[in-house]
Amino acid sequence: MVSYERKKIMEISRLQESRRATLMALLSELKLPDGLDENALLLINEALTHSSYKADYKGSVDYERLEFFGDSVLKFVVSEYLFNKFPNYSEGRLTEIRAVLVSGQMLNELGSQLQLGKYVILGRGIHLKQSMIGRSLEALFGAVYLAFGMETARNLIESLLSEKTEAIHENASQENFKAQLQELTQGQAKGAPVYATAAVEGPAHDPVFSVTVAVEGKVIASGSGHSKKQAEQQAAKSALEILKAHGSSKQD
Repeated sequence: MVSYERKKIMEISRLQESRRATLMALLSELKLPDGLDENALLLINEALTHSSYKADYKGSVDYERLEFFGDSVLKFVVSEYLFNKFPNYSEGRLTEIRAVLVSGQMLNELGSQLQLGKYVILGRGIHLKQSMIGRSLEALFGAVYLAFGMETARNLIESLLSEKTEAIHENASQENFKAQLQELTQGQAKGAPVYATAAVEGPAHDPVFSVTVAVEGKVIASGSGHSKKQAEQQAAKSALEILKAHGSSKQD
């Protein structure tokens, strides 16, 4: 029976110089440390090897185990990053942002931006799919952790996701006043806000909705917009301003 370590040695011997050069180019693009040893290079190659290649070339190792491990590395790093970056966010909001950042769609998008697909090796007759790129990226996070350590893995993940995080944060701040209001009122044990349509004016093809928002049965603000959703957001924004101003005056 061939040991795992022996399989590693066998696989190293199969890495042709052209493949080594390709992998080193990728590591340079990712700004990973110099001084890569053979075992580390093998891990990177494994992270970029689809199971179809393993089926064609016996003794090869595909990315599935590293993908499993990389998933945990990614979630931990993102959780830590968000926890430190947004000290005032509730568990619910942190969870929502993390879910977007670690999603398959986000990994596919990041992998495509890195042109990771050109580094993935496939079996004969297999065509590269978007999902393979995202899974390889997740495996790569695991490989980088094992090859270089947590600090390097953290730096890589944060560098790739920092702009995405800012975009999600800005969109949430600009658009989700309803969620912020509910978080505030429930945190003050006042229950969830209740929205009601007060009026619909204007022509049928371009209506203007007027909405009120009540907290503990008392209407505290209103808003308008060309959709009910937009009007509710405006009402929530006004309510937030009123409640925060009231809270500040109480402290004074």
